[in-house]
Amino acid sequence: MATEKPLSAEMSLVENSVRISGVLNFETVPVLMKQAEKLFGELDKVSVDLAEVSDSNSAGLAMLVEMQRIIKMQKKSIDFKNLPEQITIIAAAYGIDTELGSFLNSAANS
Repeated sequence: MATEKPLSAEMSLVENSVRISGVLNFETVPVLMKQAEKLFGELDKVSVDLAEVSDSNSAGLAMLVEMQRIIKMQKKSIDFKNLPEQITIIAAAYGIDTELGSFLNSAANS
């Protein structure tokens, strides 16, 4: 019987951009959020690139909303690049796509 490889995600700081890769789910998001809070303290303007995210569920969307909240409290700005299609679909299904405004529009501009 084959063992399934555990799903994982990584976050790194590359050229003042926070890059996230892997799978965003209920296991990986809490770990990523701890890393994000540390990285955000080092940046004046936060840019998050999700081009290397291979899969996401509603936990991924919740993570991005929480990132927005944290940055707003720090009186900084944040933008998201290369939003995975799964996240935009989930946001629309929950009816928060219009509330997120330019946050979701950044996916179309990447």
